[in-house]
Amino acid sequence: MHTRLSLSVLAALLCLPAVGQAQQCAAGFTPTTVTGRVSTLNVSPTKQVGQICLTMVAADGREVFDDCGALLGKVTAQDLTTGASTLNHTAVFELIESFKTNQDVAQITGVLDTAPDGTPCAFSVTEHMTKLRWGTGIFYGATIDVVAEGSISFCPQNNLNTFQLNGHGCVRSRR
Repeated sequence: MHTRLSLSVLAALLCLPAVGQAQQCAAGFTPTTVTGRVSTLNVSPTKQVGQICLTMVAADGREVFDDCGALLGKVTAQDLTTGASTLNHTAVFELIESFKTNQDVAQITGVLDTAPDGTPCAFSVTEHMTKLRWGTGIFYGATIDVVAEGSISFCPQNNLNTFQLNGHGCVRSRR
């Protein structure tokens, strides 16, 4: 009986972080789920420009943020042997809403296409964003934990990167 009770308590405790994780926001911040999409073009081997569309929804179903804006991505470090990269992104939306990420971690997870000479030029990628360097508007002091799943392509016939975003964050509550 004692073992069953201990296992039940342990199982309940293990569930708590998953249930409460998005709700651990500082006072004055709203916990949200984050979804969205990104499309960028490579303007150099280390720089991408394009569009980001974000939707942020509070636990009660209220939409806290829903907008598209400009996005600039810059690779700050690469390990060609492992396919890992570190990036920073700057996103600017209408009015005063903007943010800059810091040390996002991207990992190539597969080859999707090759150039005519056989060199891999398109890849599936998973990227994890957990740090904001700065933010304005609702992103001022915000925290995020977002995963981007998608693809990057440097192929001559297809210079397009696309990602789907999923995660959670804590954004400044609007008054």
